[in-house]
Amino acid sequence: MRPQALFAIGAAALAATLVGMTLLPHKPYVRWQNLRAEAYARLGWIYERVHYDPTPVDVAFVGTSHTMNGVDAAVVAQAMGAAGARTPAGQCPTATNFAMPNYGRSLHWVVAREILETKPVKLLVLEVIENESRKPHPQFVHAATTRDVLTAPALVNLNYFNDIVRLPFRQASLAVESLAPEQFGLKSRFDPADYDGSTVDNTRVVNVNGQALTPERNTSLPAAELDDEAEQNLRNKNLHMLPKPLQSLEFALPRYYLRRILDLADKKGVRVVFLYLPGYGQPPQPYDMSDYQGREMLKVNDILADRSLWFDVHHLNAEGAHRLSERLGGLLAPEFHAAPNPATSGACSNGLPPRPSLKPFHKP
Repeated sequence: MRPQALFAIGAAALAATLVGMTLLPHKPYVRWQNLRAEAYARLGWIYERVHYDPTPVDVAFVGTSHTMNGVDAAVVAQAMGAAGARTPAGQCPTATNFAMPNYGRSLHWVVAREILETKPVKLLVLEVIENESRKPHPQFVHAATTRDVLTAPALVNLNYFNDIVRLPFRQASLAVESLAPEQFGLKSRFDPADYDGSTVDNTRVVNVNGQALTPERNTSLPAAELDDEAEQNLRNKNLHMLPKPLQSLEFALPRYYLRRILDLADKKGVRVVFLYLPGYGQPPQPYDMSDYQGREMLKVNDILADRSLWFDVHHLNAEGAHRLSERLGGLLAPEFHAAPNPATSGACSNGLPPRPSLKPFHKP
């Protein structure tokens, strides 16, 4: 047989093998648990919160570490209840923080879709920074479905081919892990006793599975250092890296996923509001407001301007997060029914008992 024929047969066999690996089935629960690096392990909790926890998701926060470290959802819920917010059933609304570190609307789409297609949600709060990130989320390929990866926009998508190349091995790994998840340190089924609970606070200490991953976030970056880093970030800001004729394509990727989130929310009857939460020293609103289709944008610029409330140039400290969370509770309360007399209506309850955990995380 000629070498060319042998090469063609080998190439065809390799292609068939890769396609076959890509088509291997796996359990979604395993896929969402599979990334266990640092705070990204919170993806497994997101799946549990959405699929196995009956606690309502009245307000869902989706965003980056700005939101994860800056919003204590329990404080938001308490503030909404104290302001008189009530669900149609007369209960105090819940709030849940589903944010993940790093930028990238592709993962926001995957998380938001999982929430919106599984839970009845009243309000989706999407984080916005000073400008959209051109890049997809670096961990998109870990949580996305096979279809998500294959059908992601290829144009101006720096991760597209890298994700495609990784997909066969990912599928094969997930298929094997799905056969015996415990052998790989994963859960095969949900156990309420091994669950972080309905609301997790990462504003004081970033934590996963009851384990602290960072020191306490109760310090402030010195004002001079904060100003210097903010000024440097502004100097290095480059809103347009492509030639002018191609600038309309530059942010096509985040716009694509934003549209998908907004369209699905509209289909489900879920109201979407944006939360402007940039780093310190950024402009009072995004550079380009057209991406947000004229929808309401919450701004807390007075809090963001307070130097004492920043842990670093990108993230609020614990005190800043507490102030932000209380403010958000007041801003979001009008989205719900008003209690006749909240001062005498008693303690807030969502109608369900607190969920126990064998690994409770205690705030310092």
